[in-house]
Amino acid sequence: MRVPRAFLIFLVILAMLFGAWIFFGRTVTNSAQNILKGARPADFLTSVANSSLYFWNTAGKSKELLFYGALAIFGAVIMAISGAASSRKDTTHTVLELLKQEKEKAENLAKLKSEFLNQVSHELRTPLAVIIGYLECLTDGLYGQIEVKHHDILQVVAKQSSHLKNMIDQILIFSRLEADRQPVRVGEFSIHNIINDLRETFEFLCRQKGLALSWDVPGRLSTLKSDADRVKDILSNLLQNAVKYTDEGSIFVSVRELPATDSIVLEVADTGIGIPEHYLPTIFEPFRQVHKTSTGNSRGGIGLGLSIVKKHVEQIKGTITVESELGKGSTFKIILPRIYQATEARHRKLLRMLKLLPRSDTPLTIRANGASQAHAVSRVSSAPWLN
Repeated sequence: MRVPRAFLIFLVILAMLFGAWIFFGRTVTNSAQNILKGARPADFLTSVANSSLYFWNTAGKSKELLFYGALAIFGAVIMAISGAASSRKDTTHTVLELLKQEKEKAENLAKLKSEFLNQVSHELRTPLAVIIGYLECLTDGLYGQIEVKHHDILQVVAKQSSHLKNMIDQILIFSRLEADRQPVRVGEFSIHNIINDLRETFEFLCRQKGLALSWDVPGRLSTLKSDADRVKDILSNLLQNAVKYTDEGSIFVSVRELPATDSIVLEVADTGIGIPEHYLPTIFEPFRQVHKTSTGNSRGGIGLGLSIVKKHVEQIKGTITVESELGKGSTFKIILPRIYQATEARHRKLLRMLKLLPRSDTPLTIRANGASQAHAVSRVSSAPWLN
């Protein structure tokens, strides 16, 4: 049974007061009576001084009394120091508990945010798909011929609807990535196939804006064993950003291998408006738009494109960096492992480690409720989940 420190300190102080009463009690009582009878206060001080001198002489002659007195004082000091240390420890524990609770609250809020975005995106996509479908039917003349001015209005509505659909799709993708609900689908593929899928679309977009799009892709590249869809989304998003923020000049895409690290490097460079240096550390944060406050440089969007790119890159074990200069353009560099290696699940790793343990023929016994009889419940060597 643990005795509270405060109670022990109280006992030490009580013992010291009791000792003081033994040595000084009679003197103080007699002196007080003499003062009441008319004696001078100096006589009281003299009596106290005599008793103190008697106490000091007695303590000096009695080694046992001196030893126990010093021990009591030492114990009181140690308990006081221990109490202070315990108080600091309790304070630290309280702070850690508060931080843990705040961390759990933040994680719960992040989870609720992802679930909310996922649910809202799903609910918005269905009516929007219906709207886009009817717009296409109207513009194609399935419900009769329409006038030119009405056709132009419908084209504007269809364009804005497609823009809204792209934003909703981005929110849906980001919420899935944030909640780890989009598994990595590993397969063997060639980077040339991805480049060929994107080439025609983005060359058309660049021609519309008068931009030059060039590719530096070696003829012979090793195949990758990773998620082809994610790699395609990464390149597509970076190219979309490059086209969006480049008004004149060129866009350059390069691919090269790093045999020393068995990885591949993808670079997308442009001569666009660039990114201010103080924005570079936060450019990959969700809903972050560098030029959204500038009317001349505002290009729309909700600021999720680069966040999605970073999530994709991290989930296939890659890295992404950016170099940019305001007014001169930006260069995004991605390094991906040629062969994706998934992180081993914790429970699978534990089972694999257990399989490496030496097997024993000794029965595993359990005693319950203090019973005297031991029951062999299993043998480690016969556990089915270790075989």
